[in-house]
Amino acid sequence: MNAIQHLALVASLALAGCANAPHEAGCTALAPSLRYCLQALPAGQSLAINQLVEFTRPDRPDSERLVFAIDASDARMQIVALTPLGQKVFRITADHGTLHWDGPPAAEALGLRLPALIQLMLWPVDAVREGLGRDADLSVTAQGRAVRQGEQPPVLTTRQSNTDPTRGRIDAVFAPMDTRIRVTRLEE
Repeated sequence: MNAIQHLALVASLALAGCANAPHEAGCTALAPSLRYCLQALPAGQSLAINQLVEFTRPDRPDSERLVFAIDASDARMQIVALTPLGQKVFRITADHGTLHWDGPPAAEALGLRLPALIQLMLWPVDAVREGLGRDADLSVTAQGRAVRQGEQPPVLTTRQSNTDPTRGRIDAVFAPMDTRIRVTRLEE
């Protein structure tokens, strides 16, 4: 798959999410009335991880793959998305709630949601709960997480192969964009 096809994927995912673009610095609308505000990692913790991320949508016959290089400490996070052959597709930087997008303009709406989705899947549970609104619920088991609002179906559901979500594989469903996401840690 070439860089043009990857940009087309990013653009199509972004168009599906344009209605819920972030409205407040560091906060992202996950669904029409559900927000998540980015959280710092607990003091002394950092995360440097490379992941193969596979996106599957029902309107696309083939899944799309990107490699995410994630580097985070304190209230800073950088996500660089690469094609499997190493060509940069986009970069997102979150610094104390300020997001900076370096990628195709058509994909910015999705791009600015990725730090929130990554935190919901990988961050410590207490930090995730702090970032969710009062009417949101985070359910956590050793096998995964689910984020919902009231009695509504889950907005995000994850299943993880390891009790530590930064290890192993995560299978997620992000309902507002009808997207399945498979995240596999790449060993260094």
